[in-house]
Amino acid sequence: MTILNNSEIENTTLNYDVCIIGSGMSGQLVSTELIKKKVILVESGSVDFKKDIQELNNHKSVGLEFRKDNINRIRQLGGSANLWANQLMLLSDNDFEKRNWIDYNCYNPLSYKELKKYYERAITKVYKNKFKEIGNLVNFKRGCYSLFENEFLKDNNLKFNNHFWPSKVEKFNYNSKFTRAIINSKNIDFLNSYTATDFEIDENLKKVTSIKFIFGKKEIVINANFFVLACGAIENARLLLNNRSKSKLLENHNIGKYFMEHPRVNLGELQINKNLPLNFLFGVKHYNYSIRHSLSFSKNYLVNNELLNSYVFLDPKFDTNEELYFNEFIHALKIIFKNKKIPKYNFRNFKLKSFIEQIYFNIPAQISSNSLNNLIRIYFQITKSKFSFNKININYQGEQLPNFNSSINLISEKDFYNQKKIEIDWNLTDKDYDTIKHFIKIFHQKFKNHRYLSFKENNEKIITDASHHMGTTRMSLNDNDGVVDKNCKFHKIKNLFISGNSVLRTSGSSNPGLTNMALSLRLGEYINNL
Repeated sequence: MTILNNSEIENTTLNYDVCIIGSGMSGQLVSTELIKKKVILVESGSVDFKKDIQELNNHKSVGLEFRKDNINRIRQLGGSANLWANQLMLLSDNDFEKRNWIDYNCYNPLSYKELKKYYERAITKVYKNKFKEIGNLVNFKRGCYSLFENEFLKDNNLKFNNHFWPSKVEKFNYNSKFTRAIINSKNIDFLNSYTATDFEIDENLKKVTSIKFIFGKKEIVINANFFVLACGAIENARLLLNNRSKSKLLENHNIGKYFMEHPRVNLGELQINKNLPLNFLFGVKHYNYSIRHSLSFSKNYLVNNELLNSYVFLDPKFDTNEELYFNEFIHALKIIFKNKKIPKYNFRNFKLKSFIEQIYFNIPAQISSNSLNNLIRIYFQITKSKFSFNKININYQGEQLPNFNSSINLISEKDFYNQKKIEIDWNLTDKDYDTIKHFIKIFHQKFKNHRYLSFKENNEKIITDASHHMGTTRMSLNDNDGVVDKNCKFHKIKNLFISGNSVLRTSGSSNPGLTNMALSLRLGEYINNL
């Protein structure tokens, strides 16, 4: 791979077999399969993070409150994977089944069996032999559960899901071994700081012939046999909507529609009157990976009550003062390492037991020490340590019902490249809220007169997004019901493909990173054989 010097490129035309727009997780995975093609990977941002270009992400929010502008999207080599926590989850088989209570879920062109074979390929390709056990851990099954875990399984309304984090955090940026391996590929060029704007489309041939890119006052045109939009669900839709008036082939009323997120909300807390030991509901951290269970509806309960897929995490809740002392201590350590001086700290408030527990549970995997976490886990297990916290937060993440009115729309205001900005109209349906209510109902019933657990509902529930942008160019059998076919090709255009989470027809409740990888590999393989 050659990193093209954007400052030396003049107003010119470049020719390639495949042009991939977006250098994030999806764009990079697609490129790894294109061994027969001459490829250019074009990124709107720089190799490293640059603040000014992030203004292109600015948007207006008119529905449910959505995270502001640059918090959950990045224009940079690696894209928004630079924000990714590396949680690996599979979609479930019932995400692909016919569910009569889900409107617009008429038919999913891609089967679960077809997608599943690409999960293992994605894991092997990205994490190599160092994490060869990941495949088994994602599908991890245990023969027996602790007494605390069994409390949630007694009436068969709930079941466990697996959540897995490799300790090797893959950001797909220049520090990534995976990305550097792509850089060494002879058939791939990388061009940064150029933003895609205008499509040139041949109506007779039904092809995109070229796309214009802008960097400051410079413009280039890239001709290619195939074009792949890999900019994320929001920007993929924005690019298509800004070009829709230029060709009848782009006049698809589903572009930007069915925008989906994973709604998150705190349902309340469990109060406990006995100390608990380490278990998989709180998470177990090993040197090379962490694994954790969440709670979701059993399949029978979900079907009988016509609910959406969802899950809850049980998160330890420490005393407010203990969290404050912990954060102050961490801040003091930063001053010591940075300024090499000892700050003031009230060590009388320091509680070693709580401090160790908060290191283990509260420090994100991206910045924690694998060795330290592994030692703490061993200590917890050998000593059969009981934790100091007596409250547990119940945090919900749910599937969103595919909803035509949840959408990405253009507004009249334009950015500095004369492209219309967008408004995000994220909204939920009664079915989304009904699924949340059923979880609350189960916790009220289960712990109404329990011997050591009680449930206190959160009466000020605030729904937030999970930075998992999906939909907007969804997969379908025809263009009346979606934007791309089962091979991620735009329905009426022969050489325009769309990659990533924007093609998902239903979101499931699983974090979409691994599914994004699998879909991207499948698309790259398909184009490579054309």
